[in-house]
Amino acid sequence: MVAEPKLLESLPLHEIIRYASGGHYRGRSSPYDGAARKHPYDPSRILLVPSPLDHLHLILEFQIADILHAEQLHSVAAETGESLQIVRLWVRHGSVGVRMEPFRVEAPA
Repeated sequence: MVAEPKLLESLPLHEIIRYASGGHYRGRSSPYDGAARKHPYDPSRILLVPSPLDHLHLILEFQIADILHAEQLHSVAAETGESLQIVRLWVRHGSVGVRMEPFRVEAPA
């Protein structure tokens, strides 16, 4: 017996709700701008690179549950032709973020 193919079904339309801009979140969150990346091993976290075209990167890590709002700001292009989407994340006040920055290990003096 041949199984019948599943067909797409039509669902009722939902009204589009326009969300308020970042001003709506100002009293209870702080904005962080940069290029967002998936966390390498924890799907409940997100990485944000504030200055993605600099040689020394600062990386911020946040819980996705602590992000109240995200906005797409603009794209930047590197000399290699790669483009990065810059976003603004509004992170809840009182949440814990992790700041990671590279440093050079030096021999003791």
